[in-house]
This record gives sequence, C-alpha cells and structure tokens, in this order.
Amino acid sequence: MRLHIVIKNLSNSLKSYLQENKSIFKNNWLWAGIMYVLLIFVASVLFMLDYELFAVGVSSISTSITLLLYGQSSYLIFINLLEIIVSIILFFVIAVFCFFVRTAIQYVVQDTLRTKLTKISFSNVFKKFKQLNKNQVLRLFCYLSLFMFLWLLPLMIINMFTSKIAFVTYILQFLFFVVILWKGIDYSQAIFLYRENQPQFLGQSQRYALKASKHFIKNLRFKYLLVLIGLTIPLVIWIAIWSVVTYFGFYIWEPIMIYGGPILGIIGGCFYLPFVQFTLAYFYEKNNSGELIEKSFRDCFKPIEKLTGEAYKN
Repeated sequence: MRLHIVIKNLSNSLKSYLQENKSIFKNNWLWAGIMYVLLIFVASVLFMLDYELFAVGVSSISTSITLLLYGQSSYLIFINLLEIIVSIILFFVIAVFCFFVRTAIQYVVQDTLRTKLTKISFSNVFKKFKQLNKNQVLRLFCYLSLFMFLWLLPLMIINMFTSKIAFVTYILQFLFFVVILWKGIDYSQAIFLYRENQPQFLGQSQRYALKASKHFIKNLRFKYLLVLIGLTIPLVIWIAIWSVVTYFGFYIWEPIMIYGGPILGIIGGCFYLPFVQFTLAYFYEKNNSGELIEKSFRDCFKPIEKLTGEAYKN
C-alpha cells in the first residue's frame, strides 16, 4: 500500500515537473542533444584510436619478448612498453576531458532550472568549461573513480578465483550491479554539492563532496531510485527497438539496418541524455535546502586552524 502511494506521488510529481519545465525543455533540448552527439562521436573516435595504440603495443611486446627469449636483441620492447603506457595515460586524459564537458553541461542545465533566462548553447557551455576549477574537478573525478574501484575490488578478486564456476559468476555479476547502483546513488549529488560550497573546498579534500552526497541522499535513496527506474525504462525500450532492427538486419543482410540501427540508437540516446540531466538537476533543486546542505557538510571540512597549522602551535 505504501509503495502504491509512493509511486502515485512520484507520478504526480513527474507530471508537474514536465508541465513546469516544458518551455525549458523546448528551448534547450535540441542544442544539448547536439552537444552530446558531438561529445560521444569525438570521444568514441579518440577511444578507438587509443585502443588501437594499446593493442599494437600489447601484440608487439609479445613478439619482442619471444625474440628476447631466443637470444636476439630486441630494443623494441621498450618502445612497445612506451606505447602501452602512453595509451593508458591517454585513456585517462580522454575520460577526464569527457567528465569536464559533462560537468559543464550539467551546470548549465542546472542554471536553466534556476533561472529561465539561461539557455544551453555552445558559448555558455564553453564559458562554464573555462570557469571550472580543473584541479578540484579532476580530484573529484579521481576520488569518485577510486572509491568505486575499491568497492568493486573485492568482487573482482573473488571473480579471479571463481571464474570457472558459472553459479558464482552469476551471483558476482548481480553483486557488481548492486554495488554500482548503490554507490552510484550515494555519490550522485557530489558534483552539485561541490558547486554549492565550492569556495569552502579551497585547501580541502574533494572526497568531502562524496561524503556530503551520502549524507544528502540518505533519506532520499528510494525516491532517487524510482527516478532512475523511470529514466531507464524509455532508454531500455529505445535500445531494444534498435537492437531488434540491427538483429534482423544481420538476419536478412540489409546494410541499412545493420549500420543504421546502432547509429540511430546512439543518436537517440544522446538526445535523451539532456532530459536525464534536467531530471537529476531538478531532483537536487527540489530537495536541497539550507538546512539539508548544512547537515550534509557537517563535520566534513577540516578547521582552518588545522589547515594553516595554527592549531598545532604551542
């Protein structure tokens, strides 16, 4: 009964949300979608080129090691190692760049909800991108990636020793999904809360944004989960439609369906992403308050006296 009431309230909230922000969607959806199409295209090309560099390095180093074992001089092994190292560094750089752009778009989306005078455009996103404190946002990205990795690390280790046991593998895959969803919800408000108190992060650790996000979302997890489910359903249906088109394209060997299905599926997903960001920003704006933000950051930051060393003077 309680679940029915919650779903009904969520449905009413969604209707009011769409009615309230109809004009904002209409004026900003197209440009935001175009920017995501360009971002996904550029990132995909760069990741593919980076993967090729990594693959060449891995395949070449195996040959170099074989020659080395047979007693032949193979100085190329150092070049191959350099290719692998460079490809790993480039992967990180591309991922960080995408995170910066995505954060800039998210902040502009948030601004359109705060003031209807703001519009999503290339100039506004580029301006927001330049205004980002790259050092702080980079550290936020690193902490977010590190914490997610550490949460998944025990499951990865177990999977290494039990990969041949199908039943255990299925359980681990389910646990992977649960952990990613659970911690993803916990850390979901970090970029908004960081922006809210950005001046206070000077000299402070960016992990406090993740800690504050856990405090902020503590009593809103179920509500946020329902929002995610509502956002996921249309995307799953869209992917399913074009996956079927692609499948039958291979079945009848029709190039238009084989190549057109994935392309239209990805483009449609890109134009859906702005709606997702609008919704997540709206969730934050509707649930934040001075009291909740203060409570979320309570006992997070180190006192200025400790940062400056004044607290340790005799």
